[in-house]
Amino acid sequence: MAKTKETLKPFHVYSSIEDKDIEKNLNDSPIWQQCYHKEDLPEGFSGFEYKIAFDGLKPVQVMDVKRY
Repeated sequence: MAKTKETLKPFHVYSSIEDKDIEKNLNDSPIWQQCYHKEDLPEGFSGFEYKIAFDGLKPVQVMDVKRY
């Protein structure tokens, strides 16, 4: 079964690590070493917000990156 946009779920992932090449290396990106959901962000967090589409638990596409 081919994956469609309906099967992918976008999530916001927050990390203090900036990965300018995340689209080339999404699964092994250094952001996964220190990442958070918004409700788990430490007080005074400064970093980056990555909007990433997941197929189940697997990240498959970077949709947006911005400083947070």
